[in-house]
Amino acid sequence: MNKLIWKNKLFKIVLQILVLVIVGYFATGIVQSTFATNTDKNPNVLISINENGSISQSGSLFGEELLYPSTIEDGEKGIGSISGVIRINNQYKKIDVNNLGLGLIGELQIGNSYPKDIVLNSFLNNVKVKIQKGVLFSFDKTIINYTSLKDVLYAGNDEYKGFVLEPENRFSIARGSTVDLKYTLMMDKETGNELQSVTANMPIYINLYENHIIDGGDDNNGGGNDYHNDDEVVLVDEPIQTDPPHWAHDCIITLLNHGIIYGYPHEDMTIENYRNGIVSPVRYVNEAVRPDEYVTRAEAAVLIGRALGLQEGKALITGYIDHIPKWARGYIIATTEANVFKGYPFRLFKANNNITREEMIAVLTRAYKIKLENTNLELPFKDKNEISKWAEENVKAGYEKEVIVGYPDNTYKPKNNITRGETFTIICKLMGLHDEHTVGLED
Repeated sequence: MNKLIWKNKLFKIVLQILVLVIVGYFATGIVQSTFATNTDKNPNVLISINENGSISQSGSLFGEELLYPSTIEDGEKGIGSISGVIRINNQYKKIDVNNLGLGLIGELQIGNSYPKDIVLNSFLNNVKVKIQKGVLFSFDKTIINYTSLKDVLYAGNDEYKGFVLEPENRFSIARGSTVDLKYTLMMDKETGNELQSVTANMPIYINLYENHIIDGGDDNNGGGNDYHNDDEVVLVDEPIQTDPPHWAHDCIITLLNHGIIYGYPHEDMTIENYRNGIVSPVRYVNEAVRPDEYVTRAEAAVLIGRALGLQEGKALITGYIDHIPKWARGYIIATTEANVFKGYPFRLFKANNNITREEMIAVLTRAYKIKLENTNLELPFKDKNEISKWAEENVKAGYEKEVIVGYPDNTYKPKNNITRGETFTIICKLMGLHDEHTVGLED
């Protein structure tokens, strides 16, 4: 469990990406790349190197993605990473590409208490980049393979010269041809808290030069490696701030993918947007699923009914005398008939009431037929005496099966309303889906 909490630490690394294209000493141009997940087979940014050597570009500025710790395997799947495609169309003349680099504009904006030098060092070592080359979304060659920013950094000085491509990875763009470059940025999953709440402005330099010697010298007198960059200009918009992933993000994504939850209606996104990759998982979870809101009893009935695979009840009467909302009626009937919900005295269901933590574990242990095996079990919670007598055995059963663990201060808070994120995590465990996103984690 500690490892799961570690995995879901709240990181906010918002990267504004700029791409600077340099063509000898003839022209410079700037493009801005969204790095959002590409789903419609159009490049995020299109660069045109025109016949006269000038450069024009088109493309959106930013996507909804953010960077947070992940493995390379997860990053390849788009989990925690940022990626995008830049298409370069050359109508000028043959251009040789020998060097690419990333940079930093200004200082990192640090929202934590760590010293700047520690944050910068961690940022340069733990954020890594992969660059692939291809044509029309067919990427046949990796030219930079998850290399730390410190080894790719371009700062226009002798220390940081960008990344010089290996001879076998260098390429040319012939006149009249097109090249696609796919960038993937990821953060090492072992990154510590020093990169929590950090914002960085990062230019990406695609150096397309022709080995122009600015001082007239040659390789023997030191002039052959200098390139004319006097006209470089980098424009920086304000970086976009987005929410970090929720602590229950992985369980929520698992339940979304299994069709157990859908999220609330949202004016800017739908469940189809999420499934089609149009909206980032982090944004959909935070804004549409809203995991920190409380769960009503009607919502709990629908959620549990779906998780159990129950058919919505069609009875003419619900068995309750108070109002039952139409959208939840079928599942309230079904979960009542399945003896999951029993209602309150006097045949009241109280559909719009928030459900408490002890009520939720009671209905869930009934739903999944979890029985207390060790009748001598003592709960470790310091507020265990606040648990209602009718719910005590259910709470013990949930603790015995490790579907509930309590809070870090060793309390259970049985009378508190339960949040959606807490509920989703318990259901994820009860359905046996928890291992889908915790497999491989050390205990």
